[in-house]
Amino acid sequence: MKNWSGVIWFNRLVLAGAAFVMLMIGLRNLRDPIGATLPLDIALRSPSAVTIARVGLGGFPLGFAVALVGCLIADRRLLTGVSLVLAVVGGATVARVQGLILDGPTAYNLRLLRPEVAFVTLTAVGIALERRRRRFRSRRACA
Repeated sequence: MKNWSGVIWFNRLVLAGAAFVMLMIGLRNLRDPIGATLPLDIALRSPSAVTIARVGLGGFPLGFAVALVGCLIADRRLLTGVSLVLAVVGGATVARVQGLILDGPTAYNLRLLRPEVAFVTLTAVGIALERRRRRFRSRRACA
């Protein structure tokens, strides 16, 4: 392949999409954890519960979004970024499938399963392409 910039932009697009999703999740849960969890039938009944939801459902996704933006900026961090997305979203997808099996299907969980599987697939493709690009680049540098 003569032009590897398509691989770089593919992975940047995947990282930008994941960062945007995590940013939106994080901001929603930081701003209004009670309102964000209410439609899910999660009751936050104490100030500690609200803070825990704010941290776990808001702070962690926001921090992850910031890390992804950092990976998005530098070409050398693209593989790290898409690998992080695969690890986090892959873990969430496994947990969701386990929930579907153990707790039964819900409209909410079934609706989120498709985009999660799509992100897992896109990141797996991105990792394979990025590894190939790096192998090609290192062979060219040695030649």
